[in-house]
Amino acid sequence: MPSFAEKIASRKVAPGELAIYWLCQAGFAFKNSSNEIVYVDPYFTDVVERLIGFKRMMTCPLLPEEAHADLVICTHEHLDHMDTDALPVMAQDPKTKFCGPIECIKEFTKLGIPTDRCHLLEEGSRLTFGSVEVNGVYADHGDLAPDALGVVLNFGGIKVYHTGDSAYRPEQFQPAIDMRPDILLPCINGRFGNLDAREAALLTGLAKPQIALPTHFWMFVEQNGDPAAFLDYCKELAPETQTVLLKPGEELSFKKKP
Repeated sequence: MPSFAEKIASRKVAPGELAIYWLCQAGFAFKNSSNEIVYVDPYFTDVVERLIGFKRMMTCPLLPEEAHADLVICTHEHLDHMDTDALPVMAQDPKTKFCGPIECIKEFTKLGIPTDRCHLLEEGSRLTFGSVEVNGVYADHGDLAPDALGVVLNFGGIKVYHTGDSAYRPEQFQPAIDMRPDILLPCINGRFGNLDAREAALLTGLAKPQIALPTHFWMFVEQNGDPAAFLDYCKELAPETQTVLLKPGEELSFKKKP
């Protein structure tokens, strides 16, 4: 049986389709019809437990040496979003580029990633990698990470809004909402200043995506998160949106409604 990494590598994505994989926590992999693979906030190792003491409760479905990517995006420098044990391993693939806010760029440099493969992403900026457009959008992670971002990715007209870690700030979220994302990936853990299940559902109701997939739950007992509550709140606050729970390594094949 092929490994999870082999499944991603061999997956042939049709035009107008996007393959989405949840890696656990806030981590996702995406593959488009141009055969490009993008990772956002992948967390592979036990670096958080090693340095901070939070024990991971979910296993990533692949190893960093298996995760061959065209682009790795880190929304901020916290270790469960920027795995400093895994990134140097991923950087051994010479085609892989990295982007994130300034504190992430500093960390990429410390890890020995060549500067010409590191790209600064800021709120309001737009970067293009192959056929993938990356938009930096507002996130409020407070003093924990002042330069934290959300991202809106555009895969040939399929738009994905990953909130990163953020409190509920509907007015400041409006530029991301105005991009009319098809897919919303909100954090729901409700601790350390992040959206809780109800606030994530409120954002879903504002953004009106075709699909919403909750993230950032059940990785650490210290972080909490209630995906069942998110699904229930969305029935009330975002009835037009389909909500989906993925298990780590599960694929969602997305196509826009006509």
